[in-house]
Amino acid sequence: MPYVVPLKPGDPRRVGRYRLTGRVEDVLDTYDIPDIFLARAADGAPVTLTVLAAERAANTAARDRFTAEARAARQVAPFCAARVLDAGIDSPGPYLVTEYVPGPSLGEVAEGDGRLPADVLVPLAIGAATGLASIHDAGLVHGSFGPDHVVLGPDGPRVILFSITPPYGTATPAADMLAWAQTVLFAALGRRATGRRDLAVLAEPLQAMVAACVAPDPAARPAARAVLAELLGREDPAGGLFAEGTRQARRAAYTRPAMPPVPARPQRRRPGRVIAWTGACAACLAAIAAAVWFITGQRGDGSPGGTGGTGGQARASAAATGARPSPAASIPAAIAGTWSGQVHQANPELSVPVRITLTAGAAAGKISYPTLGCSGRLHPVPAAGTGTGTRAGTGTGLTLHQAIDAGRRDCGDGTVTLTGRPGRRLRFSYVPAGGGTGPPGTLTRRS
Repeated sequence: MPYVVPLKPGDPRRVGRYRLTGRVEDVLDTYDIPDIFLARAADGAPVTLTVLAAERAANTAARDRFTAEARAARQVAPFCAARVLDAGIDSPGPYLVTEYVPGPSLGEVAEGDGRLPADVLVPLAIGAATGLASIHDAGLVHGSFGPDHVVLGPDGPRVILFSITPPYGTATPAADMLAWAQTVLFAALGRRATGRRDLAVLAEPLQAMVAACVAPDPAARPAARAVLAELLGREDPAGGLFAEGTRQARRAAYTRPAMPPVPARPQRRRPGRVIAWTGACAACLAAIAAAVWFITGQRGDGSPGGTGGTGGQARASAAATGARPSPAASIPAAIAGTWSGQVHQANPELSVPVRITLTAGAAAGKISYPTLGCSGRLHPVPAAGTGTGTRAGTGTGLTLHQAIDAGRRDCGDGTVTLTGRPGRRLRFSYVPAGGGTGPPGTLTRRS
């Protein structure tokens, strides 16, 4: 699901009988999502809690309408859609509690891995259509459907974070189906569609259904149930359509590749700073409440705190990894550009966005971890026997020294290796200055 960041200072810590543990943010920044949190119920079970606009319960009529809509939402069949568990009214406003669904969102997967394989695309489209059809059958609409609202879990895709909005205004079933078509194209292309010519990437009958759902006239767009029946290649029976859609959608189950475990924190060590990565993926709620240690930062002179200067940082990194930045090293043109993606830890499963900007011929690039508030420089490390950095073509790597300038309380220095992969992507790996194994990830070129 969309990644999770720590609670902000002004965020509530409890809503109703639920304890909040993190704030949900979207990966693609394509819409303004409401206040959505990860929380724990009284029995400790993880849930997702959405705080709706206060005007939804501003007076008696609004509260009655909210109660009726929440009752309808709890009737949404759990076929490829997260179940609505509870609803209530409390400070700071009315809230909706839904089932917690583990796994990365489609937006996150596309951000890191690019387009989905052909054998996964159709089951994904079936699962998304099944989830929307379940919502529409309850007399509701999603209202803001997109790649960040489809979780690719071990049991297949699930539609999450739908509102309890009845059809009115621009929030209609037809609008949901337009969003479904755009989401399927996003998954097929690994990017947002730019025109109808992008439909050529789809095979039939998916191409015909997507084409129908992007019709300018909302009245001409087919209903979710009709789309699902067509994709399943069967008539719409009185019962069993949603169950069959859910069964076929399981072929789009997503399992993240195995990653090396994070080394345990040593019992004794020199004074220094160890960062706790508190920006967490929704796949592991327990880790949000506890510090997860994976990046080690240390001042160059061995004392805690401060920046220590670039020279001190370089010495600390060299002592741990053997990498030593050199003014002779420069960024090769083959890797120049802006790259972004997610770095992941497997045990426990966590995820944090990273953004890198590299300019050809420059002596340093830039790196930032937006959700952690950290940023710094990347100095190319010359390949053995050369005065320049290695070329980052497919299968080759570029090694850079990470020197954190801002946010040293939460991030530290180390060595970053970028390895070229097909499809405008880079494999990201990190070694902390204190040694050990850091979290890897995949970056995609943005410019």
